Amino acid sequence: MCQNEWILVTGGAGFIGSHVVKKLFEKRYNVIVIDNLSNSREQILAQYCDSPPDNKVMFYKVDINDKNAIEHIFNHKRIVSCIHLSAKISVSDSISNPEQTMNINVRGTQNILEICSERNVENFVFASSAAVYGDCKTLPVSEDSSLKPLSPYGASKAAAERLVSSYNNLKIRNAISLRFFNVYGIGQTIEYAGVITRFAERLRRNLPPIIYGDGTQTRDFIAVDDVVNAIVLGIGAEGKIRNDIQKVFNVGTGKPTMIIELAEMMIKASCLDLQPVFAKSRYGEIQHSYADITRCKAYLGFTASVDLYHAIKRLL
Repeated sequence: MCQNEWILVTGGAGFIGSHVVKKLFEKRYNVIVIDNLSNSREQILAQYCDSPPDNKVMFYKVDINDKNAIEHIFNHKRIVSCIHLSAKISVSDSISNPEQTMNINVRGTQNILEICSERNVENFVFASSAAVYGDCKTLPVSEDSSLKPLSPYGASKAAAERLVSSYNNLKIRNAISLRFFNVYGIGQTIEYAGVITRFAERLRRNLPPIIYGDGTQTRDFIAVDDVVNAIVLGIGAEGKIRNDIQKVFNVGTGKPTMIIELAEMMIKASCLDLQPVFAKSRYGEIQHSYADITRCKAYLGFTASVDLYHAIKRLL
């Protein structure tokens, strides 16, 4: 990448986004971050925005539906790649206010795509979710599985994926979607946390983890550092993926972990003498989910490398 070329990260002040910015900063890329700070904090990027002239990170408080503000940024910088992470990520919020979720996750994505296509952005990586699958009965879950989302959030991600696909090749040379499974890591806020962060918060207060159901349900837990590596590989995927391949990729470990096993692992890592507490199953919860990562390995060269137990010890 040339000195005057930039990577745009939408939602770059959020949980995954801030880790992406950190990785790009370390690789000495020029980064522009836009975020409306609805579920993030600008301060998390302060150490990168104060970087020296040869390694820039610039932050703009901008909503992805504010086309004029985004076009103003493009007028002053040559942006060659876009990592689109901005989204309404709360499933419960999507149920209570589906219009807002669709407005941001679908209309906002189209807005970013259109600006990127008009300004000849070469690479576009969209953060999708395993929520697009719903309760898939065939395991591991492959990218060819039927999409049956159980919430407006999942439906919004599926719709946005189709938009990304429609822009690939015709308007943007390399536009791909990455379906993240159960992401965890340092910096995840409790408001939008997965089960690992919620268990960790309980253990921090010397309280036992609460398991909803019998604990035999399985998930594919992937560390945020691995997710970031997949995103960076996605930026560089141009020319590596045949045109007849659907540019949608599962990002997971390919390994199922039972919730009861996770709870016991985290109790052990915390060195506390506790037993998990069981509560009634929650309505609509998926029983089993883990990723088939064959396509991601083959075309992006991605394999998850972070060990769950050691990552949990670090997180705790």
